[in-house]
Amino acid sequence: MFAILAALPLETDLLRARLSPCEVRRCGRRDLLLGTLHNQRIALLHTGVGKSNAAAATTALLEHYRPTAILLTGCAGAYAGSGLDVGDLALADEEIFGDEGVVTADGFLDMADLGFPLTRVGEQSYYNRFPLDKSLRNRALPLVETAAQAANRRLASGAFITVSSCSGTLRDGTQLGQRWGGLCENMEGAAVAQVCALYGVPLLEVRGISNMVEDRDLSRWDLRGAARLAQGAVESILSGWTPSQEPA
Repeated sequence: MFAILAALPLETDLLRARLSPCEVRRCGRRDLLLGTLHNQRIALLHTGVGKSNAAAATTALLEHYRPTAILLTGCAGAYAGSGLDVGDLALADEEIFGDEGVVTADGFLDMADLGFPLTRVGEQSYYNRFPLDKSLRNRALPLVETAAQAANRRLASGAFITVSSCSGTLRDGTQLGQRWGGLCENMEGAAVAQVCALYGVPLLEVRGISNMVEDRDLSRWDLRGAARLAQGAVESILSGWTPSQEPA
């Protein structure tokens, strides 16, 4: 079973319309939708916006269900220099807590600088960076490329940055993107990745670019278009997945 997570119903409207049959259960005080999509068993959950909502929802899901993998989808803002534009697709190979640390007069100190891991799993300590499952990402890449080509849009794969406060200026976004080497920013991904690392569940994340990270101008945003493009990528993954590709 795949679990599909998104922050908001806007980011799953097409998927929910095609999820059949659909059973609604409660999961950690949230509605969990269970059904079938492209011959795959699916659990679909809306986390709400932000890290705390994402962590709580993912924890509740993994305490009650054991999906073979989580597919996280939604929108993101692309950094200048990423090669991405509004309406393009991004596939994550790692998630980064971009603003966990300390801002000092001499610059930013991350959790590794401070010596405080956010999570330990066995002998592995995780600070700001959470690598996503490489095998799952590599299997999904050609399927997401198919969705991008069908929509005549670009696809980039790389690091995603998760923030508590989105960058509303070009200066702040450029600084954050350069600090971590990220393609785009969102508000949930690293929290989901942290919980997945704790529970040993592989994570795949694909997002549509709804805006550029620049001096904030909502007239240039396209949340709905980006969400629908990302859902098309999720459907491409599900329709092209075979039993032999199930994550271990």
